[in-house]
Amino acid sequence: MTDPLDYPSFPKRAGASVTTPALPSAVWPWVAGIGGENRYYYMNALWTVRELLDAAVGGRGLRHHRPGHTDLRPGDRIDSWRVLIAHPRRKLALEFGMRAPGTGVLEFDLEPLPADRGTRLAVTAYWSPRGLPGLFYWYAMEPGHAFIFHGLAKEICRRAEAGEVPSWAVSG
Repeated sequence: MTDPLDYPSFPKRAGASVTTPALPSAVWPWVAGIGGENRYYYMNALWTVRELLDAAVGGRGLRHHRPGHTDLRPGDRIDSWRVLIAHPRRKLALEFGMRAPGTGVLEFDLEPLPADRGTRLAVTAYWSPRGLPGLFYWYAMEPGHAFIFHGLAKEICRRAEAGEVPSWAVSG
């Protein structure tokens, strides 16, 4: 599948990865369930601050919405994000939809470990800045990204390891 944004070539990136004994089939529902009423699993207060800032400048940051179906598809909206790629148990890529001086993508990449020993979950933000304001924005946000994305990946894996299937994964 061709990426409409060619985001892997974006010059800026930050992220974190976590390894879990949970299989991709247990991790995926938590990845695919992000946003909407489910929120972001980790540091929701910081996500809310960013959403409020976006809403203050006329953006869609406070729109908490998910599609009515559980099988995400390119073009679906999750809050201010637009789904670019949704390969179940492998990859979810979301285009950043808040107002900012650049273009961004948040990617969740699930890599099965050999011999069904678990999953490596990587959460990575890709950023293509627009001019100096875009670079300033990136460097202002970058320190928090590693912290937030590590916590997000860890929380998703913790929930998958608990063996629970999220209600939204079976109700849609």
